[in-house]
Amino acid sequence: MLDSKTRIDVLKEGFKNLKRKYYLNILVIFVTTIIINGGYHFATEGRSISDENAAKIVSTVETVQEETKTVSSGQELSNAEILNELIINLLKALDIEGQESLFDVSPTSEKYYSGVASVFVNEITGSQSFIFGIVNGLNQLLFKGKVANSIIIFVFAALSLLFFYFVKNVITTGKNRYYLEQRRYHGTRAKELLFPYKNKRLKNISWVMFNKYIFQFLWSLTIVGGFIKNYEYSLIPYIITENPEIKRKDAFLISKQLMKGEKWHVFLLDMTMLPLAIISFLTYNLSGVFFSDAYIECVRAELYMRIRDAKKDSLELRLRELLNDDMLDIDHVEETEHPSGIEVLDIPTISIKSTKHDYMRKYGLLSMVQLFFTYALVGWIWEVLFYAMSTGAIVNRGTLHGPWLPIYGCGGVLIMWLLRPFREKPAVLFLTTVGVCGVLEYMTSWILEVIFDQKWWDYTGYFMNINGRVCLEGLLVFGMAGLAFTYLLSPMIDDLYERVPKKIRMIVCIVLVVIFVADVIFSAFVPNVGEGVTSGLV
Repeated sequence: MLDSKTRIDVLKEGFKNLKRKYYLNILVIFVTTIIINGGYHFATEGRSISDENAAKIVSTVETVQEETKTVSSGQELSNAEILNELIINLLKALDIEGQESLFDVSPTSEKYYSGVASVFVNEITGSQSFIFGIVNGLNQLLFKGKVANSIIIFVFAALSLLFFYFVKNVITTGKNRYYLEQRRYHGTRAKELLFPYKNKRLKNISWVMFNKYIFQFLWSLTIVGGFIKNYEYSLIPYIITENPEIKRKDAFLISKQLMKGEKWHVFLLDMTMLPLAIISFLTYNLSGVFFSDAYIECVRAELYMRIRDAKKDSLELRLRELLNDDMLDIDHVEETEHPSGIEVLDIPTISIKSTKHDYMRKYGLLSMVQLFFTYALVGWIWEVLFYAMSTGAIVNRGTLHGPWLPIYGCGGVLIMWLLRPFREKPAVLFLTTVGVCGVLEYMTSWILEVIFDQKWWDYTGYFMNINGRVCLEGLLVFGMAGLAFTYLLSPMIDDLYERVPKKIRMIVCIVLVVIFVADVIFSAFVPNVGEGVTSGLV
């Protein structure tokens, strides 16, 4: 079917489709590439496995154990480090560009090496990284006893898996849907990227695409089989785009039958586009960004429709009926959007009105004082426990000597008092909480450093930090905590305190304020410093 004349015609039609909505086509592939690849690389290199590179694997496996037994200090490497070195050397042998850092546990080789967000950024954006995250987590837990590290690793390994399963491995179908529609419908918009998330399609699309990935990965271990199956499975993302309810076995079977006898011809078509990859490499991928990446997607969409149109009738009736979106297969360009019907995003919503407590209340002076000490105490307990889990040592965290961290108390009170006008708008409240707490944390850090020439926290090495005083990770936590404080914790705690006689509450508040002021005065002359407080920070 795909003779040389047809292949040329597919290339020409793909170019026409690209020009029809050039800027939007460029934008769509740019956005999806960032999501799928975890960033847009402006330096590209071929990722195919040559015979020479494949031969390197054998010698790499034989020598990696000798190379990784010791480090410069002469100490034995951990199981995770040995596995890490094995992965790195295998990837080097395969000449897979840029993948080494995905598994490198050395802080000096990563841009961000501290904090939970750094794990998120460094691991989730890498292909298959959740697998090695789990392995490393097991090693930390079973052989090194670092419970806190294991918890963080497992949490973000799970997040990585969820991101891979529900976003990274699925957004391809949204991209395919866009390019299938834009070839015939001039009104197609970028919103089609959300195609998998509409009308309860996500569950089945995620499952089929995950199976495609697993089977492709397993076949790739045979090298030759992986090459063949890559073409045999290539139509699955388009088939499920056309019919999101199709069963996994049927999607695989249809792709197999449609590609029967066409794999070599599709390979030749890919080879005709090889010069585009070379030009992209020579231009640091600029030609890819502004032309070839989108053009290739237009060509592939046209290719699928050509194969579908030519071979659909040769399928058995049951399979033929599963390719049921014939509105994609029209011979002219419509000025309207594809008539896909009413589409609703499958995104659950939670109403703040469902809370049992009055979150719009005005807090009196007694309530504010009690909430201040409550959040200051909770913050102190949290930091002490976190440091203990991370290092096995218990230290008195904070600038003061008492069991409280004023910055947590001040943050909670500011949220309750200053941000009350935004309580009916959770999104605005979240953003303003991030802003208020960010300013509070930055200024507190700066003032303490100016006065005492000490740092009680340092976010250097964290993802998106500002002078080590604040970081994105902490600000997002503050934002979520602000929502919890406003709609749940503060009203609930205040209701509990209201049950206590007012006289007793006043006495308790006065005593706490007196002790706190005394602590502040004492700490001004003898600040709380030392290991785990102003040094050896986690």
